[in-house]
Amino acid sequence: MLALSPYGFVRGRAVVFATALLIAGTAPAVAAAQAVPPSAPTGTSSLVDTTQSFAVKTFLDCRSRGCDFDFLRDQVRWVNWVRDRLFADVLLLVTTLQTGSGGTEYTIAAIGGDRYRGRADTAIVIALPNDADDVVRRRLARTFSLLLAPYAAKTPLADRINLAYAAPTTAQASPKTTKDPWNFWVYRVSANGFANGEKQSKFLNMFFNTSANRVTAAWKVNTSANLGYDESRFDLGDDGTFLNLQRSYGGNALVVKSVTDHFSVGGSGSAQYSDFFNQRLNARLSLSAEYNIFPYKDFTRRQLTTSYSIGVASYRYKEETLYGRISETRPIQNASVSWNARQPWGNVNVNVFGSQYLHDLAFYNVGIGGNIGLRIAKGLSINLGGNFSRVNDQLYLRRGKLSDNQIIARQQALATNFRYFGNVGVSYTFGSIFNTIVNPRFGGSRGGDSF
Repeated sequence: MLALSPYGFVRGRAVVFATALLIAGTAPAVAAAQAVPPSAPTGTSSLVDTTQSFAVKTFLDCRSRGCDFDFLRDQVRWVNWVRDRLFADVLLLVTTLQTGSGGTEYTIAAIGGDRYRGRADTAIVIALPNDADDVVRRRLARTFSLLLAPYAAKTPLADRINLAYAAPTTAQASPKTTKDPWNFWVYRVSANGFANGEKQSKFLNMFFNTSANRVTAAWKVNTSANLGYDESRFDLGDDGTFLNLQRSYGGNALVVKSVTDHFSVGGSGSAQYSDFFNQRLNARLSLSAEYNIFPYKDFTRRQLTTSYSIGVASYRYKEETLYGRISETRPIQNASVSWNARQPWGNVNVNVFGSQYLHDLAFYNVGIGGNIGLRIAKGLSINLGGNFSRVNDQLYLRRGKLSDNQIIARQQALATNFRYFGNVGVSYTFGSIFNTIVNPRFGGSRGGDSF
């Protein structure tokens, strides 16, 4: 028996609630459904109850924190969870956005298929940044149940499902009138590190990050600072010890103003130190504009954006560069076009980008990258991804030759005129379409190298 928390709310067709009233026969229901285990009639214990075979076939497409599928299968047993969307009566498509406080906004679309084709309902759940995973998964389970209840009401399982309503004990404050003593500012500090080694090698890594962000409908302000330290030592025997030391630290700031539902402008600044890029200082200031073909409110499902920025970059190098510079300041421009979509047929993310120094247009970097995941047929899916860029803007390259050990350890950036990365994956699943039963036996970690 579940109740809708104040952090989640449902919007969509009124039939979601009307059906809840029909099933419960009581007050308006805003909580999730749970099947009541059937009991066999007296004297007919040998009969097989086939009611479950009429349950709504449901496929969950969610790749976010909180979508604990084993938990959902255990809690929402009055649907038949299937392993492929092409077998489903209803697709639950979950997309997420980060909220201004660092939490997560889940947008859940229940999209009908087969006999329910053409029907779609939407719900939203808000998870706070400090919410435990168990709290988040229970809120999602409640909301999934609310969206699935109208479909279940048309099956033989309807008279075995109960809904309940948990009335609020006090008046809920309206978000528009809530007073925020922090004025929407969210601060975060994190630090982590690890060390490992053996007789002939040792590794030490430490990272520190702090941020202060403020997000409203009109403004977005992000600031952060970070420090990274990566040390590797190798005992080369008679050749001594090789040390690979990588340090980086700096800060970034971004301010964005929402102009319309499709257009925004902003400015950014950064300052960085990097051993790898031979930079004591990499300081940048720029002004930017972005236009989204689709309204920003559809961001979780689709977006087609084009952006442009122009600014100045100032460098101070650790060692003299190939071009005889120890410091320089250059104007620079950047442009990109990005397409992102997540739909029942799969997902796609494509980005075309480019940057160019304006003091000499021969120094540039252009490329394309992205990934695509397609559900081609029942049980068959394919994933493709990668990027390629043409590189001709390495002003920071150090003069002189690196040793073999420095090259192997990637101690510093190497000269190149291109970069690429690619991946491909194919998956085919066949057999039973149902994915409802949970069996946790022998599911714990075995640890070590015992097998």
